[in-house]
Parts: sequence; C-alpha cells; structure tokens
Amino acid sequence: MKIRREAGQVLPLLAVCLTVLMGFAGLAVDVSSWEYQQRQQQNATDAAALGGAQRLASAGCPSYNAAVAAAQTDAATNGYPNGGSVTVTVQNPPSNGPYAGTNCAVYVQIKNAGVSSFFSRLFGYPSMSESTEAVGVATPNNNGCFFLLSQTATFNLNGDVIVAPTCSFLSNSSTVETLGAVIDVANFGYAHSLDENLLSLFLKAQPMQMLPVADPCPEITQCAYLTNNPPSYSSCSVYYNASVLPTSVNPGCYSSFVNPVNGILTMNPGVYEFTGPVTNSGVLTSGTGGVTMYVTSTGGPVSFLGNVALALNPPTSGNTAGVLLYQVPGNTNPVEYNVAASLSLAGLVYAPSALGEILGQANVTFGQYTVFVFSNAALTAGVTLTLPGPNNGLSLIQQAVLAQ
Repeated sequence: MKIRREAGQVLPLLAVCLTVLMGFAGLAVDVSSWEYQQRQQQNATDAAALGGAQRLASAGCPSYNAAVAAAQTDAATNGYPNGGSVTVTVQNPPSNGPYAGTNCAVYVQIKNAGVSSFFSRLFGYPSMSESTEAVGVATPNNNGCFFLLSQTATFNLNGDVIVAPTCSFLSNSSTVETLGAVIDVANFGYAHSLDENLLSLFLKAQPMQMLPVADPCPEITQCAYLTNNPPSYSSCSVYYNASVLPTSVNPGCYSSFVNPVNGILTMNPGVYEFTGPVTNSGVLTSGTGGVTMYVTSTGGPVSFLGNVALALNPPTSGNTAGVLLYQVPGNTNPVEYNVAASLSLAGLVYAPSALGEILGQANVTFGQYTVFVFSNAALTAGVTLTLPGPNNGLSLIQQAVLAQ
C-alpha cells in the first residue's frame, strides 16, 4: 500500500487563517483609531457649543451670527475647520431636540467624511464618516456676588462676618486674610494665598484655590451693553443741590454732582453720566424705575459719606436693567460707601479697576440681590456683611454650560 503525503495541504489553510487573523487585527487597530478620533471630534464639538453659548452670554440671546462665528472658531481651533470633508453646522436656537426654540441654546454638529482608515482600506474602505453633536446653553445660574480682580492687592477680612449662604466670594488677591473671620458663603475661591488660622471659621463652603477669575462683565448682558454703548449726552453740567427741601434731579451728564448733608434728593429714572466727582452727604434715593450711574474714565471718585440715608435701585427693564453703577475699566478712582445711617443698594456695582469701600457701619445688610465687582475691597473692621443671593436662583451673570 502506498501512503499519500498530505502535509502540503496545511499551507493553504494556514494562509487563509493568517489572512483572517490579520484582517481582524487590522480591523481592531482601525476601530481603536476611529474611537480615538471620535473622542477628539466630540471634544471639539463640545468646545464649539460652549464657545457659542459663551458668546451668547455677552451678545444676548438669540444672536445667530455671533453664535456661529464663535462656535466655528472654536471648532477650527480644535482641529475641525468648516470646509472640505468637515462640515460644522451651528443653530441658534436649535431646530429640534429638547432645546428646540431655546434662544440661549447653541446646537453644534460636526460631520467628518474623511476619517482615515489603515487596514480597512484593503477591503475597500479607505475612509469612514463620523458625526458628533452637542448643545451649549447660556444660563443665568452663576451665584457670584463679590468679585475682586486685582492679583497684587491684599484683601483683609480679619474679624469680619460674611453672611451670604447662596453667594460666591471670588478673590484674585495676592493674599486673603481671614484672621478671626466667620464666613458663611456658598463658595469661597481664592487665586493665590489664603492666610487662614484656627480662629477662622467657614460655616458652609470651605475655601478652595482657583484659577484667577475673569471680569464677569462680558457675561452680564447689560454690563456688556454699556461697555459697547456708553451714554452719548451732548453736554455736561455742574449739579449742586442747594435745597433743604425734598427735590429731584433728571438723568443727564454731570461734570460734578454734589448732594450736601442737608439735601434730600431723588434721582429720577434713567442713565446718569458722570465725568467728574460724585459726592453725596445727604439723603439720596432713586425714583420708581431705577437709575444707572455711568462713570467715565475721568469720573469720580464716587463718595457716599457721613450720616446719610442711601437707597438706590437699578432699572428693572431696558438695556441697563440690573446695573446700578458702571465705572469704565482703567478708572482707578475709588467707589466709597462710608455711610453711618442707612445703606440700601441693589443690582450690579461695577468698578473693576477701583477700590470698593463699604465702611461706616458695624452691620450692613443688602436686602436685595447685589453684585460687587472691584479691583480690591475695604470693609469696616469687624463688620457683619449680609448679602442675599440671586433672585429665584437667577443671576445677573450668565455662564455657558454643556447641556447635551
């Protein structure tokens, strides 16, 4: 009997098996590469949606052109410029989904039809298509109430009591001193150094180091409006309240504004522009409808001094709604509330390059939602400062969040 040799028949089978195994290995490499590229593309999509929402926070909602420009810029910065095999679609407001019709929402879709492959091209698949989506929303849920922007000043809270359980205190100060302070806040952020000791007591949030906080004005629609649209009064005058009887003053431009100790003055609703000093030592109130005080680069200092009664509220509607005082960046003249009698403020007090002083009383309670933005602040030693948080959880300050 002749025995046939069959060893050579294994080689074709082995070749087929190796081809299949190499195909699976190649597919695994490609799938891993596609997943990596998909993550990178999703990151770019998320960044684009947040960038569009961030732009809405300052431009107002809706603002299609602003949202598209910001989103496409962020997409390009992250490696996905609109054009060629990449299509960046931006909608404000979104046309469908849970945020359809939401004016402060930005929908971004990135489609990339040219996701390259390696081994799969041997089987007729030289590239794949990836599609990623995200929604960013500009939402008024920033609970910041106290912003200090200088990174070289020292902020002294020694012996003070801060009662603001729904507010955030955010300080860029080189050093924040809290010797003997009692602090009840929702968030206490410091950018550099905190001089804390056993005598400091944080009742709610513990102090957390943070990156330096940015000027919040661009995220406050009305503040951003004033930055881009300063008052345009044709002439300015000098104002001095010489009457001991109650009187009123109208909006306008003032090169000097003085309400002496015997003056009882109501500021009629509107925007007041100050190109020089502002001094109040009497009774000063805002009429129904509220006032906005705009301090130019030459304006100030703004001083509320002595045994005065001060009750000022901002407008509740219009382009300057919620803004009580706006002092242009770069103006270092102080804003001083050295009031021994009655101090009542509401809204945004914005003087980002100035020292803000809240002095004269051992107990200062702001009954309405107030936001302070200063370069640095000085408080009465041992003061109890009480600040309410945003009304119904809604803040003057918008922030961009990734919603979907």
